[in-house]
Amino acid sequence: MSFPSSKRPQPNFPLFHGKRISPSLAGLKTLLQYYGVELEAETLEKLWAYHKLIRENNGDQDLTRLNAFETMVERHYADCILINAYVPEWPTRMIDVGSGAGFPGIPLKLVNPQIRLTLCEPRPCRVDFLNMVIEKLDLKGVDVFGHKVTSRSMTIPVDGVISRAFEVMEKTLPRLEHSLKPGGRIFFMKGPAVREELTSMHAEDYGYTVTGKHFYTIPKSTQDRALIVLERNKV
Repeated sequence: MSFPSSKRPQPNFPLFHGKRISPSLAGLKTLLQYYGVELEAETLEKLWAYHKLIRENNGDQDLTRLNAFETMVERHYADCILINAYVPEWPTRMIDVGSGAGFPGIPLKLVNPQIRLTLCEPRPCRVDFLNMVIEKLDLKGVDVFGHKVTSRSMTIPVDGVISRAFEVMEKTLPRLEHSLKPGGRIFFMKGPAVREELTSMHAEDYGYTVTGKHFYTIPKSTQDRALIVLERNKV
């Protein structure tokens, strides 16, 4: 997997030979490359299978409100994969808090199959969908925690946590009191408004230190993103 250097954002979706990209495995590859992501063939095929499962089971838009193929590739798949450029090594045991339809957990797992991952999502319809994805894609080392994550419910010892556009960071930290190990890291995927959130956050009050702030734009798009990393202090 490689991540070409980004250029200044361009507001419009790409046109190839004057036409939009049609939903297909080849189209997925083309769009991902356009947004700066290069995947191995097997990973790409599984991501395409995942996309088809989303479209087939999203009749009521309960999985995602995004419908256009280009938008889904840009704001779901590329968004969830590009963060790998800022993390040299992921923790081996992780949870995805507020996974929803599997973002960012499923793309993260596809690109990093060595991670042991639990997808945390309380809504029954999405729990059923996530379990189906795990079965259909034959994903190993992935399970679903079908409950709301609280300090009492989540007691699985983990080395890492990831969360994408779930809630303000200070609300998430207490949820992990009995799960994230000392020295473990939390990866928050955020939008540009996180700058204001950072100014008012008191991570040290919860026993955390901010160890990473990565601000970037999805290549050739107008989508500004941030990856904020917190580490739990060792006692």
